[in-house]
Amino acid sequence: MTVRSSFSRWPLGWVGVALLALLNLAMFGWGLWTWLTPGTSISNPGWRSDWVQVEKPWEASAIQAEPKAITPKIDVAKGQLELNSAIEAASKVPQMAPVMQACRQWGPFVPNEADRIAEALKTWPGQTRRTEREMPIGYVVYLPKAEVDRGVGLSQLAAKGVREMFYISAPGPMQGTISLGLFRDLTRARQQQADLVAKGVAGVDIRERLGPKRVYFELRGTAAQVGGLKAVYDLNPKGDLQDCPAQP
Repeated sequence: MTVRSSFSRWPLGWVGVALLALLNLAMFGWGLWTWLTPGTSISNPGWRSDWVQVEKPWEASAIQAEPKAITPKIDVAKGQLELNSAIEAASKVPQMAPVMQACRQWGPFVPNEADRIAEALKTWPGQTRRTEREMPIGYVVYLPKAEVDRGVGLSQLAAKGVREMFYISAPGPMQGTISLGLFRDLTRARQQQADLVAKGVAGVDIRERLGPKRVYFELRGTAAQVGGLKAVYDLNPKGDLQDCPAQP
Protein backbone atom coordinates (compact mmCIF):
# COMPACT_ATOMS: atom_id res chain seq x y z
CA MET A 1 0.00 0.00 0.00
CA THR A 2 1.40 3.33 -0.91
CA VAL A 3 1.09 6.28 1.65
CA ARG A 4 1.07 9.77 0.29
CA SER A 5 1.67 12.91 2.24
CA SER A 6 -1.26 15.31 2.56
CA PHE A 7 0.96 17.99 1.14
CA SER A 8 1.01 16.15 -2.12
CA ARG A 9 -2.42 17.55 -2.73
CA TRP A 10 -1.07 21.11 -2.53
CA PRO A 11 2.25 21.43 -4.22
CA LEU A 12 2.83 24.75 -2.53
CA GLY A 13 2.05 23.59 1.11
CA TRP A 14 5.58 23.80 2.40
CA VAL A 15 6.09 27.18 0.81
CA GLY A 16 2.98 28.56 2.54
CA VAL A 17 4.16 27.39 5.91
CA ALA A 18 7.50 29.05 5.37
CA LEU A 19 5.87 32.31 4.28
CA LEU A 20 3.59 32.30 7.33
CA ALA A 21 6.55 31.81 9.66
CA LEU A 22 8.45 34.63 7.99
CA LEU A 23 5.45 36.90 8.32
CA ASN A 24 5.16 36.19 12.05
CA LEU A 25 8.86 36.89 12.55
CA ALA A 26 8.56 40.18 10.68
CA MET A 27 5.63 41.31 12.81
CA PHE A 28 7.46 40.38 16.01
CA GLY A 29 10.56 42.24 14.89
CA TRP A 30 8.55 45.33 13.97
CA GLY A 31 6.80 45.32 17.36
CA LEU A 32 10.09 44.95 19.18
CA TRP A 33 11.60 47.81 17.15
CA THR A 34 8.72 50.16 17.93
CA TRP A 35 8.91 49.30 21.65
CA LEU A 36 12.63 50.07 21.87
CA THR A 37 12.53 53.15 19.61
CA PRO A 38 11.56 56.40 21.48
CA GLY A 39 8.83 58.51 19.98
CA THR A 40 7.39 55.64 17.93
CA SER A 41 3.64 55.32 18.24
CA ILE A 42 1.82 52.03 18.09
CA SER A 43 -1.22 51.92 15.88
CA ASN A 44 -2.49 48.63 17.23
CA PRO A 45 -5.11 49.42 19.95
CA GLY A 46 -4.30 46.25 21.82
CA TRP A 47 -0.67 47.18 22.11
CA ARG A 48 -1.49 50.80 23.06
CA SER A 49 -3.85 49.82 25.91
CA ASP A 50 -1.16 47.84 27.68
CA TRP A 51 1.68 50.27 26.89
CA VAL A 52 3.94 51.13 29.85
CA GLN A 53 6.39 54.02 29.72
CA VAL A 54 9.89 52.73 30.36
CA GLU A 55 12.47 55.10 31.81
CA LYS A 56 15.78 55.10 30.03
CA PRO A 57 18.46 56.51 32.35
CA TRP A 58 21.04 56.33 29.62
CA GLU A 59 19.27 59.06 27.67
CA ALA A 60 20.62 62.60 28.18
CA SER A 61 17.08 63.97 28.53
CA ALA A 62 16.40 61.69 31.51
CA ILE A 63 19.37 63.01 33.52
CA GLN A 64 18.45 66.07 35.61
CA ALA A 65 21.30 68.35 36.53
CA GLU A 66 21.67 69.12 40.23
CA PRO A 67 20.66 72.69 41.11
CA LYS A 68 23.60 74.98 41.58
CA ALA A 69 23.98 76.65 44.99
CA ILE A 70 23.37 80.36 44.74
CA THR A 71 25.89 82.36 46.72
CA PRO A 72 24.29 85.55 48.05
CA LYS A 73 26.08 88.71 47.18
CA ILE A 74 27.44 90.43 50.31
CA ASP A 75 27.48 94.19 50.41
CA VAL A 76 30.35 94.93 52.81
CA ALA A 77 29.82 98.69 52.78
CA LYS A 78 26.13 98.36 53.57
CA GLY A 79 26.83 95.89 56.38
CA GLN A 80 29.36 98.25 57.96
CA LEU A 81 26.86 101.13 57.84
CA GLU A 82 24.21 98.97 59.55
CA LEU A 83 26.71 97.92 62.24
CA ASN A 84 27.70 101.54 62.93
CA SER A 85 24.05 102.52 63.13
CA ALA A 86 23.32 99.74 65.65
CA ILE A 87 26.29 100.75 67.82
CA GLU A 88 25.20 104.39 67.78
CA ALA A 89 21.63 103.44 68.73
CA ALA A 90 22.88 101.28 71.62
CA SER A 91 25.03 104.13 72.93
CA LYS A 92 21.98 106.36 73.11
CA VAL A 93 20.05 103.99 75.39
CA PRO A 94 19.61 105.84 78.68
CA GLN A 95 21.60 104.27 81.48
CA MET A 96 19.87 103.80 84.80
CA ALA A 97 21.48 105.96 87.43
CA PRO A 98 22.61 104.01 90.49
CA VAL A 99 20.46 104.46 93.55
CA MET A 100 22.39 106.55 96.04
CA GLN A 101 22.47 105.14 99.55
CA ALA A 102 22.50 107.19 102.68
CA CYS A 103 24.06 106.02 105.94
CA ARG A 104 23.18 106.69 109.57
CA GLN A 105 24.91 105.51 112.74
CA TRP A 106 22.84 104.88 115.85
CA GLY A 107 24.46 104.41 119.24
CA PRO A 108 26.23 103.81 121.52
CA PHE A 109 24.24 101.22 123.46
CA VAL A 110 25.03 98.83 126.25
CA PRO A 111 24.17 95.21 125.34
CA ASN A 112 20.68 95.21 126.88
CA GLU A 113 19.72 98.43 125.13
CA ALA A 114 21.15 97.17 121.84
CA ASP A 115 18.89 94.11 121.88
CA ARG A 116 15.80 96.32 122.15
CA ILE A 117 16.98 98.54 119.31
CA ALA A 118 17.65 95.50 117.10
CA GLU A 119 14.08 94.32 117.71
CA ALA A 120 12.71 97.76 116.76
CA LEU A 121 14.72 97.73 113.50
CA LYS A 122 13.33 94.41 112.27
CA THR A 123 10.55 96.12 110.31
CA TRP A 124 12.86 98.75 108.83
CA PRO A 125 13.46 97.88 105.12
CA GLY A 126 17.08 99.10 104.87
CA GLN A 127 20.36 97.33 105.62
CA THR A 128 21.40 96.98 109.25
CA ARG A 129 24.89 96.14 110.51
CA ARG A 130 25.68 95.75 114.19
CA THR A 131 29.19 96.59 115.40
CA GLU A 132 30.92 96.72 118.80
CA ARG A 133 33.61 99.19 119.76
CA GLU A 134 35.67 100.10 122.78
CA MET A 135 35.12 103.82 123.07
CA PRO A 136 37.78 106.09 124.58
CA ILE A 137 36.78 107.52 127.95
CA GLY A 138 39.89 109.64 128.50
CA TYR A 139 43.66 109.68 128.25
CA VAL A 140 46.52 108.32 130.29
CA VAL A 141 49.98 109.89 130.62
CA TYR A 142 52.52 107.14 131.27
CA LEU A 143 56.13 106.06 131.23
CA PRO A 144 56.56 103.24 128.66
CA LYS A 145 57.83 99.80 129.66
CA ALA A 146 61.07 100.34 127.73
CA GLU A 147 61.97 103.24 130.05
CA VAL A 148 61.02 101.23 133.12
CA ASP A 149 63.20 98.34 131.96
CA ARG A 150 66.12 100.74 131.68
CA GLY A 151 65.88 101.36 135.43
CA VAL A 152 63.51 104.31 135.77
CA GLY A 153 61.30 103.34 138.72
CA LEU A 154 58.99 104.98 141.25
CA SER A 155 61.89 106.11 143.47
CA GLN A 156 63.67 107.85 140.62
CA LEU A 157 60.46 109.60 139.59
CA ALA A 158 59.74 110.70 143.14
CA ALA A 159 63.25 112.16 143.36
CA LYS A 160 62.33 114.38 140.37
CA GLY A 161 59.21 115.68 142.08
CA VAL A 162 56.57 113.41 140.56
CA ARG A 163 53.75 112.82 143.02
CA GLU A 164 50.96 111.10 141.02
CA MET A 165 52.21 107.72 139.82
CA PHE A 166 51.64 103.99 140.13
CA TYR A 167 53.08 100.85 138.59
CA ILE A 168 50.65 98.83 136.32
CA SER A 169 51.02 95.09 136.79
CA ALA A 170 47.64 93.94 135.44
CA PRO A 171 47.81 91.91 132.20
CA GLY A 172 47.14 93.99 129.13
CA PRO A 173 48.78 96.48 126.78
CA MET A 174 49.79 98.72 129.72
CA GLN A 175 51.39 95.99 131.82
CA GLY A 176 54.87 96.95 133.04
CA THR A 177 54.36 100.70 132.54
CA ILE A 178 54.02 103.50 135.11
CA SER A 179 50.90 105.66 135.01
CA LEU A 180 51.60 109.37 135.53
CA GLY A 181 48.03 110.72 135.39
CA LEU A 182 44.50 110.12 134.04
CA PHE A 183 42.67 112.87 132.18
CA ARG A 184 39.37 113.21 130.32
CA ASP A 185 40.64 116.00 128.12
CA LEU A 186 43.53 115.61 125.67
CA THR A 187 44.68 119.18 126.26
CA ARG A 188 45.19 118.58 129.98
CA ALA A 189 46.99 115.31 129.22
CA ARG A 190 49.42 117.13 126.95
CA GLN A 191 50.02 119.77 129.62
CA GLN A 192 50.93 117.05 132.11
CA GLN A 193 53.34 115.56 129.61
CA ALA A 194 55.05 118.90 129.14
CA ASP A 195 55.36 119.42 132.91
CA LEU A 196 57.04 116.01 133.37
CA VAL A 197 59.49 116.66 130.56
CA ALA A 198 60.36 119.93 132.26
CA LYS A 199 61.14 117.98 135.46
CA GLY A 200 63.61 115.82 133.57
CA VAL A 201 61.41 112.75 132.96
CA ALA A 202 62.25 111.49 129.47
CA GLY A 203 60.09 109.26 127.23
CA VAL A 204 56.67 110.26 128.63
CA ASP A 205 53.84 109.20 126.32
CA ILE A 206 50.02 109.59 126.01
CA ARG A 207 47.43 107.06 124.95
CA GLU A 208 43.63 106.72 125.00
CA ARG A 209 41.87 104.98 127.85
CA LEU A 210 39.31 102.57 126.42
CA GLY A 211 36.10 101.89 128.28
CA PRO A 212 33.74 98.89 128.06
CA LYS A 213 32.44 97.79 124.67
CA ARG A 214 29.50 99.67 123.23
CA VAL A 215 27.16 98.65 120.42
CA TYR A 216 26.49 100.73 117.31
CA PHE A 217 24.10 100.16 114.40
CA GLU A 218 25.17 101.16 110.89
CA LEU A 219 22.00 101.75 108.85
CA ARG A 220 22.10 102.07 105.05
CA GLY A 221 19.29 102.62 102.56
CA THR A 222 17.69 105.01 100.14
CA ALA A 223 16.95 108.57 101.16
CA ALA A 224 13.31 107.64 101.81
CA GLN A 225 14.28 104.63 103.94
CA VAL A 226 16.79 106.61 105.99
CA GLY A 227 14.21 109.36 106.43
CA GLY A 228 11.89 106.78 107.97
CA LEU A 229 14.41 106.09 110.74
CA LYS A 230 13.24 109.14 112.66
CA ALA A 231 9.94 107.43 113.45
CA VAL A 232 11.82 104.42 114.86
CA TYR A 233 14.12 106.69 116.85
CA ASP A 234 11.22 108.69 118.32
CA LEU A 235 9.86 105.46 119.79
CA ASN A 236 13.30 104.50 121.15
CA PRO A 237 15.13 107.75 122.06
CA LYS A 238 18.42 106.13 123.11
CA GLY A 239 21.90 107.05 121.94
CA ASP A 240 22.53 109.36 118.99
CA LEU A 241 21.25 109.01 115.43
CA GLN A 242 23.72 110.79 113.15
CA ASP A 243 25.56 110.51 109.83
CA CYS A 244 28.05 107.68 109.51
CA PRO A 245 31.69 108.70 110.06
CA ALA A 246 33.64 109.35 106.87
CA GLN A 247 35.64 106.36 105.72
CA PRO A 248 39.40 106.94 105.81
